[in-house]
Amino acid sequence: MNDKTANEKTISEYFAWDPQNDPDFSSLIVGEGSIGGKGRSLLFGFRKIRDNVDPDLQEHVTIPVSLFIAVSSFRDVIRQIPNLEELQNGDPAQLEEAFLRTTLPEEVRGHLAAFLSKMTDPIIVRSSSILEDSLKYSFAGKYLSLFEINGDAPLEERLARVEEDIKKIYARTFFPIATAYRNKHKLGNDEMGIIIMRVAGKWRGNYYYPTMAGVGFSRYYRRWTTRIKSEDGIIRLVFGMGTTSTKRGYARTFSLTMPCLRPEGQNPFNVMRHSQEHFQVVDKEKGELVTVDIKQIWKDIAPYHECFPDYAQIYRSDDEGGYFSPMASRIGSIVEKGDKICFTFEEFACRSKHFFERMKKILQLLDHAMGVPADVEFAYHPREDIVEIVQARPLWLSDTFEKRIPDLSDKKVILQADRMVTNGARENIPHIVLIDHHLYSRERRFSDIARGIGEVNQSMGDKNFILVAPGRVGSSNPLLGVPVQYDEITKCCCIVEVGIPKEGYMPELSFGTHFFTDLEIDGILYMPVYKGDRNNIYDEEFFETAPYALGPHPAIRIYTGSFSVYTDGDHNRGIVIVNSVTKPV
Repeated sequence: MNDKTANEKTISEYFAWDPQNDPDFSSLIVGEGSIGGKGRSLLFGFRKIRDNVDPDLQEHVTIPVSLFIAVSSFRDVIRQIPNLEELQNGDPAQLEEAFLRTTLPEEVRGHLAAFLSKMTDPIIVRSSSILEDSLKYSFAGKYLSLFEINGDAPLEERLARVEEDIKKIYARTFFPIATAYRNKHKLGNDEMGIIIMRVAGKWRGNYYYPTMAGVGFSRYYRRWTTRIKSEDGIIRLVFGMGTTSTKRGYARTFSLTMPCLRPEGQNPFNVMRHSQEHFQVVDKEKGELVTVDIKQIWKDIAPYHECFPDYAQIYRSDDEGGYFSPMASRIGSIVEKGDKICFTFEEFACRSKHFFERMKKILQLLDHAMGVPADVEFAYHPREDIVEIVQARPLWLSDTFEKRIPDLSDKKVILQADRMVTNGARENIPHIVLIDHHLYSRERRFSDIARGIGEVNQSMGDKNFILVAPGRVGSSNPLLGVPVQYDEITKCCCIVEVGIPKEGYMPELSFGTHFFTDLEIDGILYMPVYKGDRNNIYDEEFFETAPYALGPHPAIRIYTGSFSVYTDGDHNRGIVIVNSVTKPV
C-alpha cells in the first residue's frame, strides 16, 4: 500500500467512525442518526487521545461535560412546520417564530432535564449539522451557538431557555447566510444535531471564564518567518473565553517549536499594538457573555490568578517607543494614567514549555488519526494543568499552485508583501476595490462602507476583484478594519490588508478564525502589506493618480483594467501588478 492509498484509507476510517457504536460515548447521545460533524469530530478526537499510551495526554487532556442530540430530533421538529419551504423565502424572524412554536421530542426533553439537574455552571448550546466539519466545508460562523448562564434558576426555567435555544439553532439551518453558503458550494440540504456543553472555566467573583483559550493547527501555511516549518503547528491564544480567538481581534500567535518568536517582532510599541487588552467572560449580574477591559477590572481578578504576571505586562510610553514593566505578583502594581495593561503572555511563553509540547502532541496525533491537518479549539487551566478540547476537526486547505512568480522586470508592482502568504496566482483580474484609509479613519458609520462593498460585490456579475483595505478585513471591531461579512465578498479573489501604524490599522495573522477558514475554502488569496516596511510596497501614488470610479460610499474606489496577483509561500513574497488600467465608463 503506497502512502497516498494509506492516507485515503485513514481519512475514510475517520469519517466512517460512528460514536453511537462506541459504548463509552453512546450514553451521551440522545436520539437516532448522526450527531453531526462537529459532535462526531470532537468525540473522535477525544477517543484518540483517550486511547493514546502517552500518560501526559491521558492525565492532562479532557473534553467538557456534554450531551449530544442526534438529527432525529431535528426531523421531528421540521415535520411540525408544514409551510417550511414558503417560510424559507420570507422574513427570517417569521421563520424563527415558526420553529419556536414547535415541541421537542419527550425523549430529548427528559435527557435535557436530567443533564441540567446536575449542571449549574454556564453552558453553550452549539450547532452540529451533518455538513459541518466535513473535509472541505467547516461552516465556521454560518450557524449558531448560544450561551446560557444556567446558574441557580428553577430547573423548568433553565430547561425552557435551552429548548428555545435548540429551536433557534434549528431555524438557522434555513437562514440566508447558511443557505447562501450551501448554494454557493452546491451542497444541498442539511440536517442539524446539537451539542449541550459545559463552558470551560470557573467563577472568579462575578465573572466566569477559563484562564486561557485558543485555537490550534497541526500545519501552518502562513508563516511570518522561514525559520518556522509548516509542520511545526501553531496556536492563537487569548486570556479568557476562546470566542475572541475565532474572530479577528487580538490574540497571541505561537509557533509550537519556537514559542518566544513574535510575528510583530520585539519592538515594545508593536507588541503593545498587537496585544489583547479586552477579553470575554460570562457576567453573573448581567447574565450574559460580555467583553471587559482589563485595565478596569484587573484588581478584581488578579487575586484569582497566582501567575497573573505570566500573562500580563504594563506598557509605558516614552520618546523611544515605550517599554514594558512586569505586573507585580500582588495587587500592589501601580498603573498610572496613560499606561496600558496588555496580555503579552511573555513569561508564560518562557516558563510553559510543557504546555506547548503537549499542544504539539495533541495536534500531531489528530493529524495522523484523521489523515489531514487538524484544527482544535481548546481552553487551558494552568493551576490544574488541564487542556480541555472543545472542538476538533479537519483543517481544510486549498490546493496550492505550482506556478511561481514570473519575471516582472517590465511590470509595475503596486503592492508587495513579505510574510504570511501561501502559494497562489490569480491573473487578469478586471477590478481593484480600494478602501481609502484616510476617509475610513474619519468615518463612524463603518457599516455603511461594509454594506457598500457588498453592493459592489453584487454588481460584479461573473467578474472578480481584489479588495485592498486598511487593517483587518472582516474584523468584529470596526476600529481595527472594515467589518465586511462573508456574503459581501463572494466575488473577491484576493484580499490585501494594508498596515498603517500611524492610523492604528495593523493586519494580523488570523489564520484559523472563521474569516480565514472561509478564505481557505473559497481559494481567496491573502496578503498583508505594511506601509513603510522594508520589502513591502504600497504604491500610494498609483492609487491617487490612476483613474477610478467611486463606489456607493466616498471611501470606496473601483479601479478597472487588468491586474494580477502572485504569492510564493516558500519564499514569503506576494505581489500585485498592473497589466493595464482603463478609465471608468
